[in-house]
Amino acid sequence: MSETEKPVDRETLYNEVWTEPMVVVAPRYGLSDVGLAKICRSLAIPIPSRGYWAKVKAGRIMRRVPLPELKSSGSVPTGLVKLPMEQLTGREAASKTAARVRKDTASLSLPEDASAPHPLVLAASRRLRRRDGWPEDPPLRSAPKEVLHLSVTIGTLDRALAIADSLVKVLIKHGFAFEIDAENGLTLIKSLETGTTMAFSLTEYVPRAQHVLTPAEERAQKRYWNRSRLDSSISYPKIPQYDFRPTGILTIQVGRWPSRSWKDTPKTQLELRLGEVAGGIVKLAQETHAREQEEARRKEAHRRAVAQYEFLTKRRADEIRRFEQLEAEVSNWERAARLRAYADLVEQREKAQAPISGEVEAWLAWARAKADWLDPLVLVSDPILDAPEPKRPPGYW
Repeated sequence: MSETEKPVDRETLYNEVWTEPMVVVAPRYGLSDVGLAKICRSLAIPIPSRGYWAKVKAGRIMRRVPLPELKSSGSVPTGLVKLPMEQLTGREAASKTAARVRKDTASLSLPEDASAPHPLVLAASRRLRRRDGWPEDPPLRSAPKEVLHLSVTIGTLDRALAIADSLVKVLIKHGFAFEIDAENGLTLIKSLETGTTMAFSLTEYVPRAQHVLTPAEERAQKRYWNRSRLDSSISYPKIPQYDFRPTGILTIQVGRWPSRSWKDTPKTQLELRLGEVAGGIVKLAQETHAREQEEARRKEAHRRAVAQYEFLTKRRADEIRRFEQLEAEVSNWERAARLRAYADLVEQREKAQAPISGEVEAWLAWARAKADWLDPLVLVSDPILDAPEPKRPPGYW
């Protein structure tokens, strides 16, 4: 087992988290700083307080919180295994790439001239601007099996298209492609470098509330009750069950597992964070690729373990079958030897009393033939015992 595959003990993890910040230590185990902190708390490992490393950086001498001892003696394994060096290198490269993308697109904003949108955005614009074919509840326009997966109200459509256009162009520039999965109704972002695909969507938050009848709807309802007693063909007035309120709050969702999302906040809208979004998508693609590689490695390890188990099981079963066959052959050989010895004794007895009759000679020949049939060292067959079993005659009726 290599050094990176050995689970670290509690004392080692304690020394790591007090030597370097959580955000530096956590990626070594494929975790976030929050996830590593939870594991530390579960193992009663104290962690530096907020602001600890800022004070250390400022030159202050800080005191470590001592590691409390547990009831069990000796080193306590944490279950954490460090990632291989090549994976750590890949993650560091992904972080640097994402940082470069964020830096390159930090000042990215929506283009003032939207006369040349990307073809995918242009197709989405044409499809989602159609007047007919949209549900009333909720009033969202979306056609993910045909165009980019946008799900927004008509009042937010222009803004959503502009955000999508800028994001698509930036990601294409950094080695990504967008595809429409018509069968599953997904928009996929594909990394041309690794082949990793991630689902993409841009949606608007549209809350619903129980519908309150308007005066006109109350009057229509009363007319229905009054007239339906005399005319059963009158249909009930169309009254919605819920009211949906467009908010214009957009959310970009990328990936399934792992996934990331970015949404409008009261202080900052997505237009001002497109650099952060693009950099985050680049990093997420690398994390997804690393997870896919790890999953492939686990599947291959499982496949090999299953194949080894099946091989050993079959080998054991074959060995047991061969041994049982050997025991059966030895048993038959011993039985054949006893039959021959018995036939010899019968022959000696008969010779001592009188000349052997034809009947006794026939019996001796039959007995010795049966011994030869039982003996695995003699290749003979029995015309009666080796013949197929007689078939039962059909019923009389």
